[in-house]
Amino acid sequence: MADDMDSERDFNAQNIAEFRANDGKVGGQFEGFPLLILTSTGAKSGTQRENLIGYFDIDGKVYVVGSAAGRDASPGWVFNLRSQPAVQVEIGADPKRDVVARELPRDERDLVYAQIVERAPGFGEYEKRTDRVIPVFELA
Repeated sequence: MADDMDSERDFNAQNIAEFRANDGKVGGQFEGFPLLILTSTGAKSGTQRENLIGYFDIDGKVYVVGSAAGRDASPGWVFNLRSQPAVQVEIGADPKRDVVARELPRDERDLVYAQIVERAPGFGEYEKRTDRVIPVFELA
């Protein structure tokens, strides 16, 4: 398990470095997808965590989805946002800025998630793979 976590962290760090070196653009499996760097505070550790996450701009609002590709557990950053919603984001070449993460209540989440699935149909597949409600956060 530690090896999986280390390789995931290495992969994340490499993509973050590429993002920063290329004004917010990353190749490979993420090429062409809108990405941001989320800096949050670890819910348990209290240390700063950076994650490269796909986002959706819907009606001028920024949303991130805790899909974990349909796994049964949410990604770690979801727990960080729930614990400490004051975070920072980097989008494109823009400097890091402070935002507050708000987890959408179920009715609002369902409406936004439907729009996300329209734009990225794979998210509909993720929802079918798990019994959990995949969380959506607005970053404002």
